Amino acid sequence: MTVRNIAYILGRNRQHVSKSIKPWVKLWGDAGHDLSILPLTEEFLKATCPQAFIDEGLERICGIPDGKDFKIFTPRQNTLFTRACWSDKVNASAVRCISWCTPMGLSFEHTDLFLARVSEKALVELWGPRLQKCPAGWAMLSDRGFWNTARFYPNLNRQMTPKFLSGRKQFTAEEVSADRTICKLRYTCEVAFSRVTDTNGLQDVISHDFFDVLDAMNHWGHANVNIKRPLMPLGR
Repeated sequence: MTVRNIAYILGRNRQHVSKSIKPWVKLWGDAGHDLSILPLTEEFLKATCPQAFIDEGLERICGIPDGKDFKIFTPRQNTLFTRACWSDKVNASAVRCISWCTPMGLSFEHTDLFLARVSEKALVELWGPRLQKCPAGWAMLSDRGFWNTARFYPNLNRQMTPKFLSGRKQFTAEEVSADRTICKLRYTCEVAFSRVTDTNGLQDVISHDFFDVLDAMNHWGHANVNIKRPLMPLGR
């Protein structure tokens, strides 16, 4: 429900309603930030490693990064801004964030929302100092878009990604098997992110009414990942 809808229901001026609601939205966002930006330790990762990861010999996976774009209404007033919003991923104007979750599906870090022309690798580089929490010697289960980003992590966390053809005609049987495992287990981050979009303001195409509270909604959306039950059964 937008500010315009609320104003109509209450029979009030839209600006008056907006001034009353937005301070509370930002406080809600601060709470969401505290619930979704979390410390990470080796002890916690070992205690919460899902059985599915243990079965595949991937006990030392620290996190699963993923980039997501939220569609926004295309701004027409400024062509530079319009171009900066364009996302090739969703073929529309959008804002972009990178989310990190643990193998069990706990959201422990995410970027703010940026105009979608910025690359995922650039966001990882920008967010690098905040990734000091990822323990040394632990890896990330990533897709190909995050290849070669280990250098942006203070502890140089290795990125386990599907293989590249690199000029070959086909993959080997061993590579196909390994890639199938990576893709299957990376599904955790897809399910986790579906909980982010339970936040109504982040669904469909985001209204201009919400632009100044986008980050607050993003924080609370990630908090929603952690409020619900763990996504993966823990190891025995």
